[in-house]
Amino acid sequence: MKLLNTLVEAHCRERDRTLKRTLVPRHLAKSLSKALSSNLVKVITGPRRAGKSMLAFQVLAGKRFAYLNFEDDALRSDQITSDELVQTLDAVYGKTDFFFFDEIQNYPNWESFINKLHRREYNLVITGSNSHLLSRELGSALTGRHLSFELLPFSFQEFLKALGKEKLDDPEFFQRYLIWGGFPEVVLGGTEPSGYLRTLFDSVVLRDIVTRHRIRASTAIHDLLTLLINNAASRFSARSLERSLGALSTATIQKFIAYCREAYLIQDLQPYFFKTRMRIKADRKIYAFDNGFISAKSQPVMPNGSRLLENLVFVELVRRGFQPNIDLFYYQTLSGTEVDFLLRRGSKNLELLQVTQSLSSLKTREREIRALRQGALELKLTKLTVVTLDTEETIQEGGTKIQVVPCRKWLME
Repeated sequence: MKLLNTLVEAHCRERDRTLKRTLVPRHLAKSLSKALSSNLVKVITGPRRAGKSMLAFQVLAGKRFAYLNFEDDALRSDQITSDELVQTLDAVYGKTDFFFFDEIQNYPNWESFINKLHRREYNLVITGSNSHLLSRELGSALTGRHLSFELLPFSFQEFLKALGKEKLDDPEFFQRYLIWGGFPEVVLGGTEPSGYLRTLFDSVVLRDIVTRHRIRASTAIHDLLTLLINNAASRFSARSLERSLGALSTATIQKFIAYCREAYLIQDLQPYFFKTRMRIKADRKIYAFDNGFISAKSQPVMPNGSRLLENLVFVELVRRGFQPNIDLFYYQTLSGTEVDFLLRRGSKNLELLQVTQSLSSLKTREREIRALRQGALELKLTKLTVVTLDTEETIQEGGTKIQVVPCRKWLME
């Protein structure tokens, strides 16, 4: 018990040091702050190193709260009972209004522990880096008695705030964000982005996928991810990947992709069909959860710019609350042309959104406009947008209106 007391005291000192730091304001802080008064468990999920802990510290600053970080190996022991843990927290921190548990999924039988504290009316804030694990196990343990908040790396607006650059018209900063993404350490830490992101990516693969799921074919999953990352914003099928990789079956590939999705590395996107069966069978597109992963892991090192632009728009749409394969899809018209994104809410179609670097080429312009017009006709949509690198105009043709907007302006909306 004395050893546990020493351990919790060290976490208390870590909390106090963190609270003295200047933190970049996150957009999600406002809604999370409002939720603190709720007796539901507040769950912050998202990629490793995206700033989940700092978000929690941001909203808990000035409040009485106890803090434990379960990345500490010493806290993962089966020998430490949940009651001993709570008693030690009370002894070290005194009277508190909140318990903040960081990376809770590392604690043995954590879902039962959280459920017990919730029944005892503790106000809890927890973080975790595995979306499916947390949502599945919390769903069964708490039966809906929790609120979920998904935090991704810095948005472009947060990126500019972090650098003290509020101006929109500086293409240099946008280019930096386009290539290296928004992980806080890359933006703020002064680290060499390529090496840091490769290390982070490989660490997530090892810790959250290979080790967690006891995968023996670790080389095969690295090969699969390398292939997918190098083809970001492109279509794929499990069968085509099976032919390319050889060593993995279609079922194993689908399972590995699910693990990578849960760990916030990649996300597959279905085309929109009214019939769910057709969506499941069709080819999908693949995206990374941060552009920096594409730039760091691509071969050659600097990937295709149009793919980076499309991936950036995808991540921003997810950040704005559009859930892939629920209300965010790509769309294929009846004639076979493709629109990059279809945005929906419930059963209602909202917008078709196309992404291209430039419309200066007549061939590209005709292709993108034709796809949007066909999609609008088939889906009975009027809101049509083309996101470009730097072009801004309004196109009115054949009774349709298409808004063309530069990406950095679209990101500030």
